[in-house]
Amino acid sequence: MDELKNDVRMLALEYWNESAGVTDSGMEQFPLSIVAFVLEYAIGYCHFPPHFSEEKKAAIMTNFKNSLAMACVDMYAKAGAEGEKTHNENGVQRTYNDSYIDKNLLDKLPNYVTVL
Repeated sequence: MDELKNDVRMLALEYWNESAGVTDSGMEQFPLSIVAFVLEYAIGYCHFPPHFSEEKKAAIMTNFKNSLAMACVDMYAKAGAEGEKTHNENGVQRTYNDSYIDKNLLDKLPNYVTVL
């Protein structure tokens, strides 16, 4: 899981720099707390069976590193407005699709829920 976390962290930093239109935004590392939160949230979203090991979950999630990295960037961009769908500060109003992670980024992830 640590390798996945580091890969997502590096990709998120690349995406952040690209979105800012710079090669170096001054950020040396993407915040690990955001990466850890996104991975935990995404793994919960997948509803993996209890018998899946951490290694198996990480192997499956590795196929979705790009989506996970974009979810990290999405979370970082919402800093200060966590849990809000709209945020108004200093006359600037922002509206988000979701209060935490945009579901469009998570829809690509596998879902192991079955209907009996």
